[in-house]
Amino acid sequence: MSGMFEQKSDKATRKLERTQKEEQARKKSRIRIIVIISVLLVVTTLAILVNSNFIRRTLPVITIDSVSFSTTEFEYFFNSEYFEYTNFMSQFQGFGAVPDTNRPLASQIQDFATGATWADFFYDSTISRMGTLATLYTAAKEAGFELTQQQLDEIDDELEMYGFQAMFSGFPNLDSLLQHLYGSSMNQRTFRSILEFVTLAGAYNEHVRESFTFSEDELIGHYNENRDELDVINYRQFIVYVDFEALEGIEDDEEFEEAIYEAAIATRTEAESIAAGITNEDDFITAARNYSEINSDPDSTLRMNQAGRLDADIGPWLLHESRRAGDFIVIDTEQGSSINLFISRDDNSYPTVGMRQLLFLREQVQAADFPAGENDPAYIAALEHADNELRERAEYVHSLFIAAGGTEDALISLIDEHSDDNTEGGYYSDIAKFPYQSGYLNVMKVVPEIEDWLFAPGRNIGDSELVYTSDFGYHLLYFTGFGRQLNEMIAEDRLRTQEHNAWMSTQTHSHPVRHFAFILVHM
Repeated sequence: MSGMFEQKSDKATRKLERTQKEEQARKKSRIRIIVIISVLLVVTTLAILVNSNFIRRTLPVITIDSVSFSTTEFEYFFNSEYFEYTNFMSQFQGFGAVPDTNRPLASQIQDFATGATWADFFYDSTISRMGTLATLYTAAKEAGFELTQQQLDEIDDELEMYGFQAMFSGFPNLDSLLQHLYGSSMNQRTFRSILEFVTLAGAYNEHVRESFTFSEDELIGHYNENRDELDVINYRQFIVYVDFEALEGIEDDEEFEEAIYEAAIATRTEAESIAAGITNEDDFITAARNYSEINSDPDSTLRMNQAGRLDADIGPWLLHESRRAGDFIVIDTEQGSSINLFISRDDNSYPTVGMRQLLFLREQVQAADFPAGENDPAYIAALEHADNELRERAEYVHSLFIAAGGTEDALISLIDEHSDDNTEGGYYSDIAKFPYQSGYLNVMKVVPEIEDWLFAPGRNIGDSELVYTSDFGYHLLYFTGFGRQLNEMIAEDRLRTQEHNAWMSTQTHSHPVRHFAFILVHM
């Protein structure tokens, strides 16, 4: 009995074990199926998310301070950084490396020392720009600063411009153009929000910068303390060159060095001999012309530089307090010996000026279009014919101006119909004798013929004249008045920039926080 029972019990046990194994296998199979289905669901969901323009425009992918950016917005700034960098580098070939446009940025090393890719490089610059904008935007909101109606209208105008571009470029609507330019998820609403964000940040930045004020004494004091950087130095210079052709064929190093030394001494002696005969500026112009035909134009030797940008070899001499008009010096250079004549030092203590102009632009007559070039009689005749026609047109419109009273309003009424200048109203302000450009300050310099008229002693508001310039043609000029002292404008720009930079250094933003949705970003 007991043996039979034990045998039946063993069979039952084996059957139970087999049943349990089969059940475990079915459970594993069900788990695998569930896992596979779950993975497929996740992949499908991610695919839907990636391809959902609504999700790309809505879900935050990164937050800086209290400002969250969607995929569409981040990609806009990222692509802006990319295009600005590559466009800049294309203008200055050899200035720096650029990524291969045919390969993913993440697969290209930008910095071999760190292993950073081009995707890393543009991500960092994008975050830096977005961080600055977010900081300014947040500060503006906290200060209750809002866009003006004019700024909102300018955004409307920009969108309208894009609309015209879409129409003339064959796009069915504005959204399609924006998607072509900025990605498939971009639309007018998102683009406008980006413009408003950037405009508000920029407007508040400008508001803060303009809020710093300085007294006249502060401005003059700052300028005088920094004259060796800010004054304008006028001088003449031409180089007496070493005869390097005479050194060709010398193969022995010691012999070549000795020949170079002797040639430099000979060049220095020649330059000093030329300089000994110079007593004034006219002598300098004549000596330069006699030395080489490349100096045939009197202006070819004229130099005008801001003091802080003078070359190290000539700067200290030009800026010395004992320097007087007519002083000269010979300085050795790598090419030979330069002869330098000091003319003047300008402390910019004069007012800028403004004008309106009605421009009569000379018709282009190309010497290359004639068999004998500039010496071709037909070319010379064509030039004379073009100048005669231009003069007749200019004199006719000038007569209309005089007949209408010779006023500013009279000139404005003629500009739209007759001027070849597309500047609104032909108006120019902040004209100076030197094109000072620094920070936010941008004063312009005009051609010598117009500058001489504008800055002539006794110039008064309402003065007008028809002036001929060799570069352009005829200009019907009207003097609109005087602006601020240039030295005060320069000092104010520098001081304001310093104060603004100090303020910006206190405006730090939090570390960017990436959200899960950042997986949607294409870099």
